[in-house]
Amino acid sequence: MKKELTRMGMIFSFMLIVYMSTHRPSEAQFYSWLLKEYNIECHESITCTKKSEGNSYTTLIETGSNIKNGYLLFNTIGKIYEDENGSRITVKAMGMFGKYFTIIIDEQG
Repeated sequence: MKKELTRMGMIFSFMLIVYMSTHRPSEAQFYSWLLKEYNIECHESITCTKKSEGNSYTTLIETGSNIKNGYLLFNTIGKIYEDENGSRITVKAMGMFGKYFTIIIDEQG
């Protein structure tokens, strides 16, 4: 019985590793997640907009970017945005299982 449980555990672990390595989300999925979670919409340039309270928009410039795709089971993305007043928003997220999860969100300003 113990041998069968060990074998089933190994098979499950292998299937989980294969699933995780094939379902790492893309950078495009990061931008969709960023819009949904934090109301920051980015286009194909380094300029983004953030919807604030009262339906006003703030223009943000991407001043820093760090994307790590080299991990087998997940990837990480870090972005730093700055508005015209010098306020900064730092977003770091981990992507796995086809989704992104917030590691850090820091708004200074």
